[in-house]
Amino acid sequence: MFEAETENYTPLLLTIEVIFTELLKRGDLVQHIEPLKPIDRSPEAEYTRWLNECYETALSRVLECIRRGRTSSRLQALVTSCKLMQAEGKYPLEHTSGYFFPSVRLKNIFLVLLDSEISMSAPIARFQEFTEYRDVQQHGLKVLSTLACHKSPSQTYMQNYLELFDKLLASEIPAEVRKTKDKIGEEDFKVLCANEGKPSFPYNTSVCRRYANRCWGFSCQWPLCESPRSHRRALVLLVEKLMPLLNKPHLATDMLCDSLDAGGPISMLALQGMLELVRHHNIDYPDMYDRLYAMFEPEMFATRYKKRLIHLADIFLSSTHLPESLVAAFAKRLSRLALVASPEDAMGLLQLVGNLLLRHTALKRMICCEDTPAVMSNDPYVMEESSASRSRALGSSLWEVRALTRHWQPTLATVARQVTDPDRRAPIDIDHAGEEMFDAELKKRFKTIEVNFIRPQSMSLPSGERLAQYWEIMA
Repeated sequence: MFEAETENYTPLLLTIEVIFTELLKRGDLVQHIEPLKPIDRSPEAEYTRWLNECYETALSRVLECIRRGRTSSRLQALVTSCKLMQAEGKYPLEHTSGYFFPSVRLKNIFLVLLDSEISMSAPIARFQEFTEYRDVQQHGLKVLSTLACHKSPSQTYMQNYLELFDKLLASEIPAEVRKTKDKIGEEDFKVLCANEGKPSFPYNTSVCRRYANRCWGFSCQWPLCESPRSHRRALVLLVEKLMPLLNKPHLATDMLCDSLDAGGPISMLALQGMLELVRHHNIDYPDMYDRLYAMFEPEMFATRYKKRLIHLADIFLSSTHLPESLVAAFAKRLSRLALVASPEDAMGLLQLVGNLLLRHTALKRMICCEDTPAVMSNDPYVMEESSASRSRALGSSLWEVRALTRHWQPTLATVARQVTDPDRRAPIDIDHAGEEMFDAELKKRFKTIEVNFIRPQSMSLPSGERLAQYWEIMA
């Protein structure tokens, strides 16, 4: 069984799930063992032991199917394992009066998902539908913390570990949970192994936080920064989900500082973590604004984190007490990048420039007047300078924004005119600018589509057409 990797085992897996779920529900797998008494050799007891052996064998074969085979069969094998774990939690193999969760079954699933040779991205992504249950989250973090004691894991193992850790934190761990389940909505508190007539699951947020800290502490001892993929995964996990859960967030300062020096998308991700440390944990990082200034370069448009960078820059530059030379350098660099960016990206850059001009009214002198030429031939601004203080932006003007008022994209041209409007008082939201513009373009319906520069008046070619000297239409 499960020997050929090209076969489709989905029907067989579903059959195993249905059979053993029914056996667990009927209680046929429950063994009655009394201490200090000889083993029961009756036919009923032998039959029960045989069923348990079949159950264990089927579980091991299902776990083997997660490692190899078709993707559909691997995903179904994972779902079957989790469904059998759910059935065993509701109908345990031993008589229990309280809540029961089969942690051993979950550990066996994790041992398969944390493979050192094969990437388990697809099964781990499918496992997220089970991490929404609070008991799976709490017991999963506990089990994962016991499996992280690897001194020298492979890159594949680290990637699988970080992905699984990320899925376990998909549901936000609240600061505190109310005492009774009735006061918490079912959408917010779901339990996988809940059983009517038995005590509810004792969800404890402090336990989840403790095990999450332990899991992250073990992973910090690994060489996460050697591979760019694992480095990015670790940073995304840290800045998006782990920072509010860490007991000592300042211990991540060294990792974030090293990531800022790495450049590229890794620096953009580390910037969010440094912002959290600076704002809430009194961490001082020298030359933070120069690092942020150097991140705005044409290469940023090729990364998936460009919107995140613009949003973080808006937060960093939200203070009205920043030096004018610093803010002017950012406004000038953003305007210059808007000339070479796509309309969606240029929209976000221009709106950030508009917010900077609104917060620092003294910089409105950089706005070009109507009679100013569209392009300055003697611009003193130095685009190649990586330091904002030495870019000489105060001696320049925002002629780039004036040039964008003649952009072919009407929405972008309108935003450019709003930025150059000295009477504007309302700030500009930069969160969904590109998405709104893209959706608006999709909804447009054109009655006519122009295919010529000169409207044809007859079947003859227009005057001055070069084709006329090679082609002549005879009447």
